[in-house]
Amino acid sequence: MQFQFELLFWLCALLLAYVYIGYPVFVGILAKFFPHPVKSLDKVEPSVSLIISAYNEAAVIAAKIENSLALAFPAERLEIIVVSDCCDDGTDEIVRGYAGLGVRLIRQNQRLGKSAALNYAVPQARGNILVFSDANALYLPDAVCHLVRHFANPRVGYVVGNARYYEKGTESHSAQSEGLYWKLETYLKKKESIFDSVVGGDGAIYAIRRELYAPLLPRTSMIS
Repeated sequence: MQFQFELLFWLCALLLAYVYIGYPVFVGILAKFFPHPVKSLDKVEPSVSLIISAYNEAAVIAAKIENSLALAFPAERLEIIVVSDCCDDGTDEIVRGYAGLGVRLIRQNQRLGKSAALNYAVPQARGNILVFSDANALYLPDAVCHLVRHFANPRVGYVVGNARYYEKGTESHSAQSEGLYWKLETYLKKKESIFDSVVGGDGAIYAIRRELYAPLLPRTSMIS
């Protein structure tokens, strides 16, 4: 019995070591010796739908919409959609106030969660490239440009951005305390991309070709 517990302990320890040490080393080796370089173009302007998921985001949704409207991307090619997961705090009314600027509100009349909300919004979006964002995620002006330029290569179907936590213009305590974690995540994304694959994503900033979007399981996540 003692041997079995010791064996289980060492198997778990090895698994943990592989996740935090073995896999990063392995993917780094693959990226170094088996790179699949992807050519991107700086001037790529496909039609884009920016889909913002929201549940009771009255405190931040106006700032997010203003940020989205200020993006350095041709307005005629950028569709801004806010999908409301049955908000009841005034979020929808704030979004409707921007209808004259082309911002669309799509509302679920039943609280079904983030995944169901995205599934509901995607068929109503018009862009060839779908960019997904959270209501509290503010983008740098050129963020969408950087995302979509990679789609100049027909082999690219999915692009993920790099989120950072900031408070009043400075990096937050969350970012500082999770600095090593974020550095590891960024390292893995870069190396996986060089090797022609991205395993993980970030719900705050990622893009996908419309035809590649597969409906998410409704129970996958809830907008909070």
